[in-house]
Amino acid sequence: MSPSSFLRPTLLLSLLVSALLALGAEGAPPAAHRLFANGLEAFVVENHTVPLVTVCVVFRGGASAQEADTAGLFHLYEHMLFASNEKYPNQAAFTAALNSLGVTGWNGSTGEEYINYYITLPSDKLGDGVEFWSWAVRHPVFDPAKLEAEKGVVLAEIGGYHADPGQIYTNAFESRAFPARPWRRNVDGPEAVVKAATVEKLAAMRDTWYVPGNAAVLIGGDVAPEAAFAAVERFFGDWKGRRPPPIGVPPQESLPAGVRLIYQDPGYYEGVADVRMAWRGPDLPRDLKDTYAADVLLFLTNSPVGKFKKALMAKVPGLYAPEYISLGYPTARDGGLFYFDTYMRIGDYPSLPDRAETLRAALLEELALVAKDPVAYFGEAELAKAKRKLVDDNLYSMENPASFVTGTLVFWWAVASADYFFGYEANCAKVGFDDIASLIRRYFLGANSEVALRINAADARGDPGVAKALGSGGWEEITAANAFWWMRK
Repeated sequence: MSPSSFLRPTLLLSLLVSALLALGAEGAPPAAHRLFANGLEAFVVENHTVPLVTVCVVFRGGASAQEADTAGLFHLYEHMLFASNEKYPNQAAFTAALNSLGVTGWNGSTGEEYINYYITLPSDKLGDGVEFWSWAVRHPVFDPAKLEAEKGVVLAEIGGYHADPGQIYTNAFESRAFPARPWRRNVDGPEAVVKAATVEKLAAMRDTWYVPGNAAVLIGGDVAPEAAFAAVERFFGDWKGRRPPPIGVPPQESLPAGVRLIYQDPGYYEGVADVRMAWRGPDLPRDLKDTYAADVLLFLTNSPVGKFKKALMAKVPGLYAPEYISLGYPTARDGGLFYFDTYMRIGDYPSLPDRAETLRAALLEELALVAKDPVAYFGEAELAKAKRKLVDDNLYSMENPASFVTGTLVFWWAVASADYFFGYEANCAKVGFDDIASLIRRYFLGANSEVALRINAADARGDPGVAKALGSGGWEEITAANAFWWMRK
């Protein structure tokens, strides 16, 4: 297992995380919560199946807290935290400590909304595990020589991301969605920012973001809540730090009009094209109620045998299959988006850009029908089923305490709050068809949208409509040289 991993979930993973957003479900393993005097939060999820415990420390931050001149530094800081601290002065001492604790798994990641670090170890060493992270996150040592070495590691990772076709496509899509502040969507950032990083800049980040009021300790496994809270109090209770700046202020703007993108990828699957669309969605905590309605809407529309997908398959020629049609909303603190993603067959059909516009119109037409009379469109039974499915998925997500703590729990804490977590099921249960109709009218109907196509380069050459769209049709061609925000003139 690598000591560090850059985290940018695929759309599918993002949609899954959104659907599993830690419901406070009755009958689920208890998630105990405590807020300490210094602003630190702690959560404990009990599961006594095996004698292991996962200790995770998470901070709000990552891309959503960046500026143009700090983009990429959260990722670099993540690497440096594993390098040395006042108790473990070098990488060898750090690794030796992990071995002595009997750690079975450890990692760290930097995402758009958070940075997290975790270890899994025998449950009788819970206190040692909490102490281990207290030294790492409270007392890091930024050695200039080690910083230069880690810059090389991070730059090598960034070079790989910037050459990856999936990253090129996704980053082009995200940066065009939010042209005013695109760095909030890109964790890796420009190489120049990483190269210019100094010990002083990392210390400033520590004092601003790596503070108790911006942190949570998440513990899951074979542990009693009071014992876990006592360990957190012992090793983190005297931690001091000022409150961090707000994240997502000012908020990302509405999507610009007419964004149309084509990425001719030589290595993409032949005979099929990816079609991606987006509309501006709600942000937490500004649009709290809308996030619940959004999650219920997803479950109503995403059945492969449901009315919504059947209608799209009938209206739009060449859609691949209903199982590959997805409407999603990854809940976000800043820059929330509704995504629509599917595949189209390449063959004896109208041109791909024209079919993408037909699909967009058909999608909006169906959503307008939903908004006009959602009861007639879905039926009361489908609404009840969607809410039940939210609860069922939560129960499933909590079966593995390690993955729940380091994945789902990290995510909802970073983008929401303890109140959001504990009230999620009850608030979703309150969602009615009027809320869903209102959501559609305000976020979809008449709103700007973005459309992007990813197609094999040879398939693109065989479709005259692609060249026309890139010529006089108003579509922009995406390449490795213009995909990322700092590459645009």
